[in-house]
Amino acid sequence: MSVDCGVRRWRLSGKPGRYAPRESLRWPVLQALALAAAMLFLPGLTPTAFALSEKKEVEQGKVKHQQIMARFGLYKNPIIQAYVNRVGQRIVAESTRPDLEFTFTVLNDDLVNAFAVEGGFIYITRGIMSHMNSESELAAVLGHEVAHVTQKHILKAKTRTQVLNAVSQVAAIATGHYGIGELGVVTSDLWMKGYSRGNELEADEVGAEFMARAGYDPSAMLKTIDTLKNSDRLEIEMARREHREPAVYHGFLSTHPDNDKRYKEAIESASELADEFEEFVRVDEFVQQLNGLAYGRSRQIGVVRKNRFYHPKLGITLSFPADWQIESGNSGVAAVSQVRDAILTISSASLPRKAEPEKFVRDRLGMKIREGREVNIGGLRGYLGIADRFQSPFGPRPVRVVALFDDKRRKAYILTGAGKHDLRKIAADKQFITTIFSFAKMDKEDFARALVPRIQVVRAEEGTTMAELAAESPITNYAEQKLRLMNALYPAGEPAPGQLIKIVQ
Repeated sequence: MSVDCGVRRWRLSGKPGRYAPRESLRWPVLQALALAAAMLFLPGLTPTAFALSEKKEVEQGKVKHQQIMARFGLYKNPIIQAYVNRVGQRIVAESTRPDLEFTFTVLNDDLVNAFAVEGGFIYITRGIMSHMNSESELAAVLGHEVAHVTQKHILKAKTRTQVLNAVSQVAAIATGHYGIGELGVVTSDLWMKGYSRGNELEADEVGAEFMARAGYDPSAMLKTIDTLKNSDRLEIEMARREHREPAVYHGFLSTHPDNDKRYKEAIESASELADEFEEFVRVDEFVQQLNGLAYGRSRQIGVVRKNRFYHPKLGITLSFPADWQIESGNSGVAAVSQVRDAILTISSASLPRKAEPEKFVRDRLGMKIREGREVNIGGLRGYLGIADRFQSPFGPRPVRVVALFDDKRRKAYILTGAGKHDLRKIAADKQFITTIFSFAKMDKEDFARALVPRIQVVRAEEGTTMAELAAESPITNYAEQKLRLMNALYPAGEPAPGQLIKIVQ
């Protein structure tokens, strides 16, 4: 079976060598798709057709909960966990499913995100916590996710997937064109890539009602959504500069367009459900609770401050090029250029007894070196050169390499740099060489700096600017924009004298 994309034809006949003309397929395919669309709205195939008992819903949620915890991990701060649960349960008590046992969990993840799964399992990341500036904003996020559960948006999305899969198979049988069945599977995936705009707006409106009944000002929902939209804007801009796909939270820019008066009126109408609102925790007290919150990626090797990397366990440090993105994982550390066309990685390997650097690079690493020479960098002996046509993240490329020997630890540190478009010369070789020669063993001051960055709450003074705070921040890239976003000052706001603000140290 093959598919006509406008140039080639779909091979739909079961007989070898038979091809159906594109025009002859058009009407049956349209009939089948029309049948599929109609069946999605038949009374017998509404979400109730696939309804789950509450017990089954909770069971499915528990399975997903285990998977989510294995992927992200719990943020190990019992005070923060208990606080979020307390606010969440206050909202649940005013919801339309107060008897369902909801579980609220703060995940150890730096992404600005929150989500829910069936059965009342609600998740909020420490990344989004760092962007909140009042308890009402926290209540808005939790209320939104609680509403996804009470309105059964997760189950309805699953239902539509099941219906679409079933209908696509019916359409395939009806037309005899089984490629339509495959089309249904592909299309059904699109239903699960996020909630529809209608579901998101309903979660906002219903969540605003829940938080109003619980005593929170529902207008905080609008402030929170502005923060999330600004977060999306910054992420999209960073992704554009870095030539990658943006990772955005629920797609708030598409589901919450600016100047949507009807939406704002719907949120503000929730204010009529309560006579008065209060902050159970004052704004300053709320912000103080975020003091010491971990900042940055959770699963990384070592600590990154600005463009300098520290690995306390190995006792090594080095500087990567400015504006490069430093990424670390279980296999090592990498610095990627802003447009992602060059990458330098650092890894380690065990060092055999009486090993010689040149022989190690040639035999152990399997590299054929040109322009090679022995070096001593940071008190470590090693071998530096260029390996022609060696495997890199971009495929076989010329690779700048150095192997440095720590004889005391019996470790070899291997740094390799390659460019996406390199043929024989290495375009970013100057940056690679600079990084290689910045390699050093950590001293006492380095160990003092190599602490996990954390949020610190300080009071702005007269003349305090975000640019000044960003210059002193260990945040690697876009420090000023990220600090503004955390303090609801994006894109160009400045702190008022005496205002409590969050910085990263």
